[in-house]
Amino acid sequence: MKPTATDKARRRVLKGALALVASYALPVLAGEAPLTLLAAWNAGRRSFAGRLPKNGNDLVGAPLPTRGHHLAPIPSRPGEMLVFARRPGRTISHVDWVSGRELARYDYPEERHGFGHGVFAPDGALYTTDSDVDTGNGLIARRDPRTLKTLAEWPSGGIGPHELVPLADGRLLVANGGILTLPETGRLKLNRGSMAPSLVVFDPRTGKIDASFTLPDNRLSIRHLAKAADGSVGVALQYEGDTPNPPVMARFHPRDGLRLLDAPIDTQAPARGYAASVAGNGRRFAATCPKGDAVLVWEADGAYAGSVAIPQASGIAATPDGRRFVVSSETGLIAQFDADTLALRPELERRFPVRWDNHLSLVAG
Repeated sequence: MKPTATDKARRRVLKGALALVASYALPVLAGEAPLTLLAAWNAGRRSFAGRLPKNGNDLVGAPLPTRGHHLAPIPSRPGEMLVFARRPGRTISHVDWVSGRELARYDYPEERHGFGHGVFAPDGALYTTDSDVDTGNGLIARRDPRTLKTLAEWPSGGIGPHELVPLADGRLLVANGGILTLPETGRLKLNRGSMAPSLVVFDPRTGKIDASFTLPDNRLSIRHLAKAADGSVGVALQYEGDTPNPPVMARFHPRDGLRLLDAPIDTQAPARGYAASVAGNGRRFAATCPKGDAVLVWEADGAYAGSVAIPQASGIAATPDGRRFVVSSETGLIAQFDADTLALRPELERRFPVRWDNHLSLVAG
C-alpha cells in the first residue's frame, strides 16, 4: 500500500517531535534512553527555570518572579512542572519546560508563605510546606493540583518546614528546619537561639502527626530528604552553630529512627555543616556540599562510601537506572559520576554561563 499524503504528514510531524525530544535530552551514554534535566538558575539579576539543551548553551527557561528552588514535574501533564520560590517564597510557578513559558502563577495570600518545596503524592494530591506569617508556625497544605488553591492545611509540628516526601504507606515525612523567616525580613534567620528542628511522620488521612524525631544538637537544621529502596531516607543538614566539624547528613528509617552519619574529618570539616541538596539512587545517598567543593556519599544503611570533588556542588539527581548521579555547580558546571565507583565522567560534562540553584529533576525523554 502506498503512503497517502496524510501518512506522509504524520511521519513529518513524528520526525519533528522526535527531533524536539533529542534537542533537549541530557547527554547520556551510548544505548541509554534520553533524559531531560530540569533546573532553576540565575543569569545576571534574573531567575529562570527550565531545561538543559543537548547541544550548545541556549537554555530554555521561563523567567521567574523570584529565585526558584524545588522543581516538581506534573505527573498528569508531560512537559510541565511546578517551580516553588525559595524560602520565604510567595509564589508557585506553573512552567511549560518544553517551550520555556510560565503558564500560570499562584500567589500566596498575605498571611501565608512557602518554604520552597512541594510533592505530588501517589494518589495525585499536591502537598506543600508553608507558614502562618502571623504565628510563624509551620503548615502542611494540600492543594488542588490544577489551581494550586489550598484545600486543607494542618500544623507541621514545628517551625520552618522544608522538604517533604511520601512514604510507602501513604503518609508523609516532613523536615521541620526549625528556622523562622518572614517575607518582610527575607532570608534573615530570626530564631537561631531557640531552634527546634524535627523530622515528623504525618498522616494526611487523619491530619495527625504520628511520630516526631530530633537530633542531639538543636542547631542542626533538618532540610532535604531522599529515599532509598530499603525504606530508609537520607536527611541533609545545615548547621547554625559554631562547633567545629558538624555532621552534614543523617539517616531515618521507620524501624531505626533518626541518627547522624559519620564521615572522615578531612572530608566533613571543609563542608562546614552545610549540605545543599541530597539524592538517592535506591542503594546510596549523595549530598552536595558547596562549601567543601565536594559530594559526599553514604550507603543506604548509613556506612560512609566516599566523596567526589566538584567545586561548589549544588543540585543533584540520580538517573532513573541508578547508575549515575548528575550534579550542578554554582560555577555553571553540570557533571556526572558513577554511583558505584564514584568516578567522574568528563565526557558527559557541560558548562553554562549561569549560576545553578540547589535542586535538579530528571525526567525520561
